[in-house]
Parts: sequence; structure tokens; C-alpha cells
Amino acid sequence: MSIDAMHWVWNHSRAKGNARLVLLAVADKAPGPDVTAKLGTTEFVARLNAARSSVVKAVDAALASGELVIIEPAIGSRAATYQLPHAVGYARPTLNARGPESGPVDNSYRSGNETPNSEQGSGIRTGSETARGPKVGPGGSENETPMGPDSGPLNQTTPTRSESKLAGEPTPPVLGPEIPTNCRPLVDTLTAAGILVRWNLAPAEWFIVEALIKRTGVAALAAYAQKQAAAKDISYAKYFLPGWRELPPTPEAGTARPPLRAVSGGWQPYTNPTDVSAYSNGF
Repeated sequence: MSIDAMHWVWNHSRAKGNARLVLLAVADKAPGPDVTAKLGTTEFVARLNAARSSVVKAVDAALASGELVIIEPAIGSRAATYQLPHAVGYARPTLNARGPESGPVDNSYRSGNETPNSEQGSGIRTGSETARGPKVGPGGSENETPMGPDSGPLNQTTPTRSESKLAGEPTPPVLGPEIPTNCRPLVDTLTAAGILVRWNLAPAEWFIVEALIKRTGVAALAAYAQKQAAAKDISYAKYFLPGWRELPPTPEAGTARPPLRAVSGGWQPYTNPTDVSAYSNGF
């Protein structure tokens, strides 16, 4: 029954993406005619090879479509029991099976995406080309493609990927993470200083770097990174984030810089510029 259930999903389900994979996972594990199977979230994650959050959304989408229902909810460590109600009693058609002598080909032999004109479209047909359907009923599929011009591709304004390859256009290479424009001054400054680290930051971390540039400034961040890189070998820019967060903000405009007083011989007691004798003993 698993093969029949999977055939129903492939040829009749309207689910897309991960939601269809959820239906296929249930169909693959449904041995009986009732098309039911026990699956937990962990097994769904393993079968779909996707993130747990993506799997949960896919299961919810399949349940919302009505093509998947819960017969017994999960209780404790026991997994929930799911069913494909529309696949119950379904049997896949026999290859090269012939129908009545007249009438359109039955929908079970079609993929659901047929063009109205034999001269247009992809020309792909599924099932048996010689299969014959019932005497009455609609011919073709539910999703017909619109008619286009007498010549040329249908509804196409830009060249497809395959046409680009035929035209000799090279596929652009993947050059690494995309660096936000506002963060480029800091990245360029560290690179120019010889600090070559990996900038594989998450989007949220790039937002933090951008905020730190506005608060502390590129010069202060670069100086801190250069000091850390001089002490140890650093491979990832993420290493600098904790220290950058603890740096003080850029002084407000108009803040006066205190004068520097050169002192020779180490620490010297403070002397009163007006009455030097009052501090002559070092107090």
C-alpha cells in the first residue's frame, strides 16, 4: 500500500515543497490499506533532512490542506498517528493499461500540467501514451498553460538559465559572504592592517557590527582588533564581538581633550602652582 499511497502523492497531491515531502514520508511508512503511520518530529526531521522549525511548518501546512490528518495525537513519548485520507483505497494504474475505445485519457495517467496545443509546451507526457480513458469526462489537465504567439517561447521576457549557458554566459562564482555596505570601512581597515579573518557572520551579528561602528567608530574597533591579533592568532571576526561591545562610545562633539603633562622620573607629588611651599614636603 505504501507504493500506491506514494503514487497518489506524486500524481494527485497539491502540496508543494516540504509539505509534499511530509506526505511522502507518511506514505512511505504506511503499510496498510488505511494509509496510517506513526511518526514523531524527530523522524520527520531525519526524513526531510531539514531544520526542525521548517519541518513543523511543513507538517502544519500539510494538515491545513486536508491531505494529512491526525488520527491519534501524540501522548508523552508516543508519536502521533497520521493518515492520508484521500489515498485510502487508491490503487496506482497498471502500466500500459487500456481504457474504453473512445474518450480522453484518464487523469490518473496525466501529470496535471499539460499544454492545450501539442506544438507548444515541454512535450513531456507521463504514464502510457497509448492509454485510453472513459467515454465521457474532461480531457487534459486542470492547469492549462496560456496560448502564446505563433513563434518563439511562451510568455518569456528574459532568457532562461539554459539559454544563457547556450549563449556562452558564464555562471557567476560564489565569492563568499556578502558584506553590508555600512560595514565595509571596518572590514577594509582590518584587511589593510594585515588582520585577515573570516567574516562569516550571521545577519543579526552584522547588525551588531553596524551598530558598534556608529557608536564606537571604525578607528577604535580597528585598534582593539589589531591589539588582539598581535597577541594571538585569530581566524574569525566573531572573536572580536565581545570586546567590541565593551568599548566606550565615541566622545560627544565638543568634548575637550585633557592636556598631557610630561613627568620625568616616575610619579611626582602634586605641587600648587600658586604656593609651592605648601606641598614642599610631599603632602
